[in-house]
Amino acid sequence: MATITYKVTVATGTNKYGTGNKYYINGEANVVLYLQEGNTYIFDQSDNSNLTHQIAFSTTADGTHATPAGTAYTTGVTTTGVPGNAGAKVTFNVAPVRTTGAPLLFYYCTAHPGMGNTAQTISPTSEETEFNPQIDDIIEEAFERTGVQGTRTGYQLRSARRSLNIMFQEWANRGVHLWKVKLAKVPLVEGQAEYSFASDSENFPEDLDTVLEAYYRNNSTATAPQDIALTKIDRSAYSATPNKLAKGTPSQYYVERKLNPSVFLYTTPSSSVSSTTTPSNFQFCFYYLAKIQDAGSYNYTSDIVNRFYPCMMSGLAYYLSQKYSPAMSQELERRYESELLRALDADNQGTSTFISPQTFYGDGV
Repeated sequence: MATITYKVTVATGTNKYGTGNKYYINGEANVVLYLQEGNTYIFDQSDNSNLTHQIAFSTTADGTHATPAGTAYTTGVTTTGVPGNAGAKVTFNVAPVRTTGAPLLFYYCTAHPGMGNTAQTISPTSEETEFNPQIDDIIEEAFERTGVQGTRTGYQLRSARRSLNIMFQEWANRGVHLWKVKLAKVPLVEGQAEYSFASDSENFPEDLDTVLEAYYRNNSTATAPQDIALTKIDRSAYSATPNKLAKGTPSQYYVERKLNPSVFLYTTPSSSVSSTTTPSNFQFCFYYLAKIQDAGSYNYTSDIVNRFYPCMMSGLAYYLSQKYSPAMSQELERRYESELLRALDADNQGTSTFISPQTFYGDGV
């Protein structure tokens, strides 16, 4: 938890009690404080304007000056020194004092009425930003949405895990998911046209689905690497190349999307753009879309970023409803498609778009 210091001064001001001496917190009068449980707050009263104005806390507005008079709240409160002198401070370690948290407090001057305001205590946050449910929690949430109650059988759990994996494969057919885009760097080999995991398991990715963009990199000058974009061609264009083993600087590539994809380069690397002694000097670099990992064991987490959690739950519920609750399938499908659309909209790079008007030129008539 954090330690926060407030600089306290006293000057003329106006609040609900009227005009007169008021506490200024970090230069601002009539401040409502928000004190988070677990944090430590230091109220620095070393400024000489604090002389005779000891700050304190109470569960009653205006503390001991109220009618009927309140009492000082001292749990976690430590007073050091004399206000208006060097080193004077009040340290407040805000800790929960009951199951519902610390009470609503007020800060006030022990000697003079009407100087303070509210000190609202608030429960601490989790300090966590990643909700990452396990597979069994995902399955349970999906089943609950289908309306299927009771203890899950072993077959139902296996069925749900299978449906989850099928849905992940269906997502791959929906388009590019940014969190699954990776960069591979494969050393170029003289005269080699086909690159695959089978030919280079150390550098070629095993989880490749398809290649998005590719380029040839010349690293021979370490301080000034040069990249040359490669053009993606289809099977027909690659098939039409007359000599697929011709050597030179690669300019095109073809992706063979089979069970274990391969990438073919044309032309194949010549001796001047390949290296066996320093493989990192000349590389075939490409951004690729990786396959979404299978669900795996029930105590695993999913290979999904948090913006896709809502549609993952809804999607699995829809898939399960087709088997266990057909009457709900239509409604669950509608929710699933709606949440998936929002996730896909959020899964973008947010680059700027420039629109140029189309220009027409007359025929001179």
